[in-house]
Amino acid sequence: MPPPDRQITEAVSPADFRRALGHYPTGVAVVTACRTDGDPLAMVVGTFTSVSLDPPLVGFLPSLTSTTWPDIRATGGFCVNVLGADQEQVCRAFASKAPDRFTAHTDGGPGNPRLTSAVLRVDCDIFQVLPAGDHEMVLGAVRRIEVAEEPGLPLLFLRGGYGAPHLASIQAESAGLADQLRLADLIRPEAESISRDLGLECLVTAPADDSIVVLAAAGIGSETRRSTTRVGTTFPLAAPFGPLFVAWAAEAERKAWLTRGQTLTGITDRSLAVAQLAAVRELGYGITTGREAADHFERVVTGMEEPAAIAEFLTALERRGPEPGLHRPVEKLTDVTSMHVPVRDATGQVVLALHLIGFTGQETPGRLRACLDRLRSGGRSADALLSRSSHDDGA
Repeated sequence: MPPPDRQITEAVSPADFRRALGHYPTGVAVVTACRTDGDPLAMVVGTFTSVSLDPPLVGFLPSLTSTTWPDIRATGGFCVNVLGADQEQVCRAFASKAPDRFTAHTDGGPGNPRLTSAVLRVDCDIFQVLPAGDHEMVLGAVRRIEVAEEPGLPLLFLRGGYGAPHLASIQAESAGLADQLRLADLIRPEAESISRDLGLECLVTAPADDSIVVLAAAGIGSETRRSTTRVGTTFPLAAPFGPLFVAWAAEAERKAWLTRGQTLTGITDRSLAVAQLAAVRELGYGITTGREAADHFERVVTGMEEPAAIAEFLTALERRGPEPGLHRPVEKLTDVTSMHVPVRDATGQVVLALHLIGFTGQETPGRLRACLDRLRSGGRSADALLSRSSHDDGA
């Protein structure tokens, strides 16, 4: 028997179906195309989805009553423009067919119209069109993908209206990281608290074999400069990356970290990396500076450059010399890009790290000190959460 507060309708009416499924949010996209005579076409859809990785296919479902879809179909291709949370008025302009919608909201370039400030653009050739009741299922073979340089959150359609999502944090999912994810889930509330207090993004990372993985991110919808480092991204646990995870480890682990860095870079002089470990142990935290290097790092680890670029980046980092943030008071630093603190389990082993990112490079000394102090207190709170969990599990 169904619960008394639920209703089951034997014959589902279109109105009931629409109302019920309205409780499930969908993204909002504008599908555009261009006739051979240059006339632009566009339709708003709430059914855009990924379909296949190999080959890369996406899809959407236009209604059979659509007057625009037949014209787009005749062009043989289309561009999906996924709208951002702040583009509700753009959506309404295209839904109402406002006369100035193309001049006001597209870049004016050749080919399929491209909406400015879209979170994502996907250019496709029509691969297949399948019947789907009073709609059609359109499959598009992906030719090109463009992600915004600083992508915001997407616009959502829910319960008959538009809105913006609010994500306190997001976390990776992987069966191979079950232990690390369990620990990350325990400290996510603290990462969220740090992010709220400072208006910056807070990442949770962990060592996994010979790599570092980004397990969670809090504050991804903040108005500050956004990181493109994706949850689930991995990069080598090799000198000089991830000193927090080996600074207090056994000598064998420190040597392995140094050796992996040497293998990737070809640099045999490890004195700078050794000094980096010593500084991290002394301070109990790490700070990085340099906007150009930080941007390069994100392009590398998110796969926007060739795989070999990670070794090239490490080599350049080594040749750059010691990180100023490890040798000067935080109040004396400029162009800070990130701060990091270790998180320890009940045995004192560093199992996670908290990373504060999203700095503009224009922070005052007082602001930097406040950020570092809050992050360090958050690290201590995270330590306590893991320790308490360990004691609870043993009870």
